[in-house]
Order: sequence, then structure tokens, then C-alpha cells
Amino acid sequence: VLDEVLSVGGFDVMMTEKKSNRILQHQLRNSIYYILILLIAWGLKYHYSRAGSEELSWVLAPTAGLVELISGIQFGNEAHTGFVSQGYRFIIAPACAGINFLIIAFCMATFSGLHTFGRHRSKLFWLGTGFLSAYVLTIVVNAFRIIVSIHTYTADIQLGWLTPSRIHRLEGVVIYFFFLSLFYMIINKASYRFRGGAADTKPTPGRSGVTRTNYAGWICAGLVPYSWYGLITLGVPLVNGVLQQDASRFTEHGIMVLAASSAVLGAVLLVRIVINCIITGWKRT
Repeated sequence: VLDEVLSVGGFDVMMTEKKSNRILQHQLRNSIYYILILLIAWGLKYHYSRAGSEELSWVLAPTAGLVELISGIQFGNEAHTGFVSQGYRFIIAPACAGINFLIIAFCMATFSGLHTFGRHRSKLFWLGTGFLSAYVLTIVVNAFRIIVSIHTYTADIQLGWLTPSRIHRLEGVVIYFFFLSLFYMIINKASYRFRGGAADTKPTPGRSGVTRTNYAGWICAGLVPYSWYGLITLGVPLVNGVLQQDASRFTEHGIMVLAASSAVLGAVLLVRIVINCIITGWKRT
């Protein structure tokens, strides 16, 4: 009997070791791709810090074209400046390229879904798809933000402390984070499909076949884009010593980013809860 117990115990140890080795190998394979993602993000940031309007035409030109298509406002390409609308006195300059948003969307998409793939070919496909989708999203969201900014500048809105420049920054935070949250919902749904699960529901204990909404999962999912947005927009400048350059301005910017993104996150969660309650009530009737 003792020999049988030792044999079974030894088998369990071997199985545990094999499982641990598989997990370690999987993590090592993923770490290579995580490093690659960070290198791509760093390359984009480095390129953006040194590029002019000509070097950023791969982002500025399609953005200006989409703004023209949607709004009818004409923009002309001026060397070393960007795309200029003489009628509205508005410039789509390198500062409007949205590279930081592209980096956030790309990192969030690839980091969030990479672990769902096992093969190297599939992982590379996910990286390519993540960059392409983040690039397209950046163009669309940037065009929308610019159109909104043009109209708010034209309206010359000023509400006490909210000067036109502050309103412009607030618009950027709200628009960028809202679309980033929607983007993550799509990524989250896709990754759960690869896992063969359901993102927002789980069985109710004691009631077979009945599911209930996982609101805690919604909150955790909402914190993913919130964390990525804060990390890139606030964390990276802090590491680069922005407080030594202009502490008061960055503090104001940080408070605005956290407050506005928190409000958007709360609003998105509230809307999802209301819609889910309506759909659940409709199904029960």
C-alpha cells in the first residue's frame, strides 16, 4: 500500500512539474512578444518626439482627408506646418496627430489579447491586427475630435475657469477615453470568444441554465483602459521629469485627466447597466 501511495504521489509531482513547465514556457513565449510591443511603442514615441509635419503625414494626411469628407472644411498642406484651413484659421499640426492615443490603443489591444493565442503565427497576426485597428481608430477618433474642436473654437465658448484652451483639452480627454473604452469592449468580447467563454455573464448558484450579469467584471474591465490611459498620459511624463519643468500646469492637466476619464468611465458603466436591465426585463416578459 505504501508503494502505491508513493507511486501516486510521485505521479502527482511529475504532473505538477510538467504543468508548471508548460506555464513557464507559455509565459516566456509571451514575454518575447510583450517586449516587441514595448519596443514598437517606444519607437512610435521616439519618432513622434522628433518628427515634423512631413514625417507625420502618414497620420495627418488621412486625418485631414476624413475631416474634409465629414465636415466639408477644406485643408491645404503647408510645408513644415501641417494641414491648414484658411477659412477657419485652424491647423492640423503634429501636436494633433494623436500618436499617444495610437500607442495607448495599440498596447492595450495587444497586451489584452495576446495570451489567448497559442501559436506564433497567431500571435503575430494579433500584433498586426492590433496595430492596424489602433491606427484606423486613431484616424477616426482624431477626425471627430478635430471637428468638435473647430466648432467649439468658432463658438468661442468660455465658462469662467474653462477657457477655450482648457475646453479643448477637456474635449480631448473625454473623446479619447470614451472611444478607448468602446475599443476595449470590442477587444474583451473578441478575447472571450477565443477562450470559449462569455464576457459578461456567469451561472447563478443553484439555478442551472440561469445566468446573471457580472457587474464586478464590468468594473474591472473598465479599469483596463482607465489604467492604460493614465499610464501613458500621466505616468510616462512623470518618469520623464515633467514636474521639474512645469509642475502647476501638469498638476492641473493630471486632475483634468483623472476627473474627466473617471466621469466617462462612470457614465459608460451606468449606460451599460441601464441597457442590461431593460433587456433583462424585456426577456422576462
